[in-house]
Amino acid sequence: MESKEENEMRVAALCKSLGDLWSKEDVVEVSDEIPQQKREECSRTLFGKLYSKPNVNYLAFITTMKKAWKIEGVICSQNEPGHFTFVFPTEEEKQRIMRNSPWSYSTNLLILKQCLLEVPEHCYDFTKAAFWVCIGGVPPGWRINKVFNDLGKRMGNVIEVQLDSTTNAQNRGGRVRIEIDLTLPLKSGAIMDIGNNWLWVEFKYERLPHYCFSYGKIGHYATDCLEIPYATLPG
Repeated sequence: MESKEENEMRVAALCKSLGDLWSKEDVVEVSDEIPQQKREECSRTLFGKLYSKPNVNYLAFITTMKKAWKIEGVICSQNEPGHFTFVFPTEEEKQRIMRNSPWSYSTNLLILKQCLLEVPEHCYDFTKAAFWVCIGGVPPGWRINKVFNDLGKRMGNVIEVQLDSTTNAQNRGGRVRIEIDLTLPLKSGAIMDIGNNWLWVEFKYERLPHYCFSYGKIGHYATDCLEIPYATLPG
């Protein structure tokens, strides 16, 4: 959220651009106290946006998401095509949905953002989303929190690290929850420098929606890529 100084500068610039279209009489002061009921409602509210192809059948979308979430009591409204407001019956249900994200509708990524008390709907950034990423190929001796955290930073902002237990039959190492910038190509791996020995480790994204293997971005398939036309790729 912007600082007080940035907010004052933004408002001053807006007032200057309006010229004679406003006066100090148009300023409406509001109480600093937000009612507890509104606080609770905002806490249970998420804003959602379909990352690509926003024009979907609204009723079909809501029916599908309620079944996927296993919540009949969620109240949903469509602000504009592809933009939604979800009000959950309880804080626990909302937290469960956020923990289990990302969610998709017809392979179209649904980005969810927590409603904030003082931020209008149109001010949210829907260019980032959190994914669980499995990291494979890390040697047993280096399967520690710091190494997975450092590897995760190559993909984006690290939210959480989960290491596999030694009793795990698969024992692949672990996974990291990352907030990823969707405007950038996804990274497929990284190189670990271990005493001048370079070792490739692989990133595997869980529940990945529309993805272009040619360009490396979420939002479309390789056959629909405009940056690297599918027809020009070697057969």
